Amino acid sequence: MIEECRMVNAECRIRRRLRFCILHSAFCILLIARVAHSQDRYTPVPPLPLGDTLLSLPTSHIPSEGTWEVKFTHRFNQSLDQGNFSDRVHSLFGLDSNADVAIGMSYVFRPDLQISVLRSNALDDIETAAKFVVFQQAAAFPASLAIRGGVDWRTEANLTDRTSLFAQAIISRKFGRAEVFAVPTYVTNAGRAVAGNTSGALFQHAVNVPVGIAVMVMPALSIVGEFVAKNRDLPDTIHADYGWAVGLKRAIGGHYFEILITNNNATHVDQYVTSTYMGSRLRRSDLHLGFNIERRFGKHAP
Repeated sequence: MIEECRMVNAECRIRRRLRFCILHSAFCILLIARVAHSQDRYTPVPPLPLGDTLLSLPTSHIPSEGTWEVKFTHRFNQSLDQGNFSDRVHSLFGLDSNADVAIGMSYVFRPDLQISVLRSNALDDIETAAKFVVFQQAAAFPASLAIRGGVDWRTEANLTDRTSLFAQAIISRKFGRAEVFAVPTYVTNAGRAVAGNTSGALFQHAVNVPVGIAVMVMPALSIVGEFVAKNRDLPDTIHADYGWAVGLKRAIGGHYFEILITNNNATHVDQYVTSTYMGSRLRRSDLHLGFNIERRFGKHAP
């Protein structure tokens, strides 16, 4: 009888331990699922392969940490609507004309911070900037947000108001194969007002909200568009239009190739926020050919 009681008590202890193990295992499974779900909510949505710029406007993307990037931009001065057809053929539709050229480089110090410098032959303008990614689009965030700020320093002779400070917020949202961008921008000493042999700033303070869109039509091939609204603070004597650009962007390995048509040759922040460029007003009908080439280097560069 005593032996039977001992056996029953031992069996009860085994059952209690088994129930505890089952409950403990179930709790661990639920906890792991909860953590994985929480991580999934903060896992960034893969962006379109656009690089850190659209055509001239910045994106909310940056490369992987430790990545170097070299960039070349080219904007031909002659518009496709200048001259008769024979003149256009003779100039290879503007390809024989002079061009506004920029060369620059950037480096990603950490996963959310990129430093860049870009030098243009237009007013010998040197732009240095830092871009910081605040958060990226995920289930927990409906959009991506980056902030960018820096200095434009115009080093050409016979200029006043040589430096501009700028600040930008870059907001983007991806919808399937499309991604839209809004870039609220503030700049000091923007635009050019020409007087004789010298030029100075047209705006002491300029504000604009350029927008962009990219649609991936094939893997690594996107149609890209940019629009910069006419600046309402322009003097009534300057009847300028808005700025626009349309192009194709192709990502190949560590390269980005872009071919575009635009009415605004500006590549620097102090240049594209106004409705003027190099002291001349924009015309919506101008058709300037251009291209960009970007090359990335680094252990994690695509």
